[in-house]
Parts: sequence; C-alpha cells; structure tokens
Amino acid sequence: MAFAFKIKIDDSAKPPIWRKVKVNESMTFDDFHLVIQILFGWADSHLFEFTPKGWSSNPRITLSFDEKYEPDERFSERNTFPYGELYRADEIRLSDYFKEVKQKIIYIYDFGDDWRHIVELVDIADDAVLLPVCLAGKGSHLEEDCGGIGGFYNMVEAVNNPKHPEHDEYREWLGMKRGEKWDLNFFDLEETNEVLREIWKLKEREK
Repeated sequence: MAFAFKIKIDDSAKPPIWRKVKVNESMTFDDFHLVIQILFGWADSHLFEFTPKGWSSNPRITLSFDEKYEPDERFSERNTFPYGELYRADEIRLSDYFKEVKQKIIYIYDFGDDWRHIVELVDIADDAVLLPVCLAGKGSHLEEDCGGIGGFYNMVEAVNNPKHPEHDEYREWLGMKRGEKWDLNFFDLEETNEVLREIWKLKEREK
C-alpha cells in the first residue's frame, strides 16, 4: 500500500510552503523524517519529533543520532504503541499510526527554531512504492538556524531589499551574489526527486 501526504509549513504564507509525497505505508518514522528533510531542503542537523497535536501531546515519536546506537529507557516498547508517551522513530511505521485519510500528525524540527510541519494523509492507494516520490510542491526551500518561520521571512526581506540594514550580513551568510534574489515561489520538483532517488539508493546499498 502507498500513502500520499501533504506536508505544509505551519504559519507559512505568500505562498504557503508545502509538498505532496507518496511513500510506502511500511516506512518507519525515522525514514519519513529523512524524506521530509529532503523535501524542504533541511540539513538534518537538529532534533525532531512527531506528535499528534504539537508540543506535549502523546504519543511522541523521535530519535537522536546517539539513541540509534545506545539503548534509552525513556522509550516505551513498540508493542504498546500508541498508548505510551515516547517511541523510537526507527521502530514505529507509518501504518502503525495512520489509519484513515485526513488523519494528521505534527513534525517538529529544531526545537529552538520550532519549525512545525503539518502532515496530513490525503490518499491511500494499492500502488507498490519502492522509493519515495514527491508529487508536487509550492514555495522555496527553507534555511537552518534563521529563527523559525518569522526569522525566515525577515531574512528573505533583508536579502531582497538592498536598503535593509541587514542586507549585506544575510547575503554574505547565505553565500548569495550581489543582486541575487530569494524567490519564495521557486521549487524544483525534478531536483527534489533526484535527491530522493540518490539517497534511497545509498540506503539500500548500506543494508
């Protein structure tokens, strides 16, 4: 079975930043985390968590780099899902949580910047999906460590306005050439799918 999700950056506007992706229902939340990272241009350099309604709602699904290799007694046993508080993202599959279309979960990335992604299951199909596929999207990629959605829009405003007091600072930080603009509408579907294919080929070889 295949699940199709629409994933939208919370509080994004003009345009709303979203992606639609199709994945196998048996994918773990840890792999789904990686898919979302690629879809939005993240660098996987911060902690993440899936949670039904945002902060402090259970069950929470997460995994840090260290926890992949070290047992952590904080985690509930997989067979208790979804009645515990905290679960390993590499043990829980999408089909364990998602049961029907329109069901949602919140993916939080970078607990400081608090990037909240609203993940909605929009379709369930009989397709055999071997690799994740991005079906559509709108809005540009995002930027790490810029202060969340508000900081992101402030950064874009500064970069695109030569008279902004922080114009040169942000342009240098981002490595942008003088006169180059940040296009909030730009999204490269073909390139996104190429990255997804390459990453999943590497993952298969590592098994």
